[in-house]
Amino acid sequence: MARFTVSQIEKQWANHPVVYVCGLANRVSETDLLLKRDSADWIGILLDAVNSLLAKGLTLTYLILDDHPPLGCCREDILNEVLPAIMNKLDSTNISLFGTGQGRKLSGKLLLAEGVRLEQLSESELWRYSLHPGLWSLAKLKSLLDTLDERLPTLESRTAWAFERISGANRSSRSGSGSVMTSSYRVTSPPIVASQSEQAITTVIRTIGHVSRSFAGVIGGRRAWHRTSQYFDWVNHYYGGPYPMFWRGMFTKGRPNNELITFLTLMGKRKEFDLLFADATNS
Repeated sequence: MARFTVSQIEKQWANHPVVYVCGLANRVSETDLLLKRDSADWIGILLDAVNSLLAKGLTLTYLILDDHPPLGCCREDILNEVLPAIMNKLDSTNISLFGTGQGRKLSGKLLLAEGVRLEQLSESELWRYSLHPGLWSLAKLKSLLDTLDERLPTLESRTAWAFERISGANRSSRSGSGSVMTSSYRVTSPPIVASQSEQAITTVIRTIGHVSRSFAGVIGGRRAWHRTSQYFDWVNHYYGGPYPMFWRGMFTKGRPNNELITFLTLMGKRKEFDLLFADATNS
């Protein structure tokens, strides 16, 4: 899966930064970062990788999990130049590329930086350290991982889910300061969408969904409204930003993400992913 994601980055992201793959038992590429501990220790593996990149003098990284390949052409200008400049200017911890707009609601504070609209997240935003693809400060990522490294002693607790859930817990909620703004951000649309055509298609589908669920609610009541809403939910799980992606990635609980398959089929992109899905299902 990781190799497939790297191949899609090479295909869809022009002039992309060097790609480092971590957690591997055997080196295939010179930029592979070899496994130094148990392969189930997600927290430790990422911490080792961050330390390796810091030792190379790097300060920022795009953190991309193995099953989050770009689903379309990336915005090279935004990813390579604009967002890193914003990170340095704002001294940010992270900027998630899975943002708001395109059916996803705003919950933080809007701001404009380098011509790009961002949403600044508060301490009450539990998922501000989302592991959907995003740009991170290596030093601040290391600080989070160091804390979790101490707090999570058992192997089964050192997961990606724990990173998101525990790191994002509002430590100040008891003092009533949950509305304090953090240095975590996410992009908003539509100014930086990667594909105008896909944006148009998903907007049409989203509109059909709104009309359909309203009609279903009038005819069949609340239960019919919810059932129809769920049928169209998948369109809000695609985010056509500077790095086009799908919520939860290509797999959920070890199985192909059926909502993603619906999206790929509609967009005429399923063929290039079918072999990967078939291999995963057979294994």
